Amino acid sequence: MRLYKNCSKAIKIISIIFVICGIIFISLFIPATVVRVINTGTYFGYAIGLVTIALGLLMPVAVNHGKKLVRYIYRGGLAVYSVLGIYALVLSGLMLFSMNNAPEKDNNRTMIVLGCQVKKSGPSLMLRGRLEKAYEYLSQNPDTICIVSGGKGDDEHMSEAQAMYDWLTEKGIDKSRVIKEDKSTSTLENLRFSGEILKSMGKDNNVILVTDGFHQYRASLQAISLDYDTRNLSSDTAFFLLPTYWVREWFALSYEFVFG
Repeated sequence: MRLYKNCSKAIKIISIIFVICGIIFISLFIPATVVRVINTGTYFGYAIGLVTIALGLLMPVAVNHGKKLVRYIYRGGLAVYSVLGIYALVLSGLMLFSMNNAPEKDNNRTMIVLGCQVKKSGPSLMLRGRLEKAYEYLSQNPDTICIVSGGKGDDEHMSEAQAMYDWLTEKGIDKSRVIKEDKSTSTLENLRFSGEILKSMGKDNNVILVTDGFHQYRASLQAISLDYDTRNLSSDTAFFLLPTYWVREWFALSYEFVFG
C-alpha cells in the first residue's frame, strides 16, 4: 500500500493493529445502537474507535513527515491516548474487582436493590437481571430483608420500587420482606433514602448491594461515603449492552472523582 511506502515493518504492523483494534472497538457498539440503546457510552465508544483508527492511519504519515512539529504533535496525541487508555484499564480493573465482592451466607445483612428503567410492559431487561439475582439470594436466605429502591421517572408509569416490589412478591417472596423506597432519582439518593429506612427499622448499615456488575464500583464508592459496609451481588448485563454501559461508567466514575 502507498500509505506504508518507506515505512519500517514495525511501524506498518503497529499501524495495522491500531486500525484493526479501532474497527473491532466500533463493532462492539453497533448492537446497542440497533436496539436503540444510545447514551454517552455509545457516543464515546464510537469516538474512541475512530480515534484509534485515525492514529493507526496517521502513524506512517507522521513518522515519515519531514517537519518535526508534525511528528511532535502526533507523538503528543499518542501519549495522551496511551495515558487515557491506561486510566480506562485501571478503572476496568477496579470495576471487575467490585463485581466479585460477593456476600457469604449472612442473614444479618439487608439487601438493597438499586433501581433501573421501568417500561410499560414491566421491568426493563437490565432491571429484570437485578431482580432475578435478588430473587435467587432471597430464596436461599429466607431471613434477609430487601429494600427495593427507585423513584418514578418522567418516562415511567410507576416507580421503579413499585415495579420491583410487584415482581418479587409475584414470584413468591413474602411481602413483609420487601420494603419500598420510591422517592430517589439517583444512585446516591437510593443509598441515602434506603439508609433512612434502615435507621427507622433499627438496623445497621451492613448491606448487600444488588446492581449490574459494571455499576458496582461506583455504587460501592457512594455507599462507603455514607458509612455503609457493603457486599456486592452483581447481575449479568446483556452482552450486547455491556460495552455501551461499561464505557459510560468510565465517564460517570471520572465525574464522581472530580465533582464528588
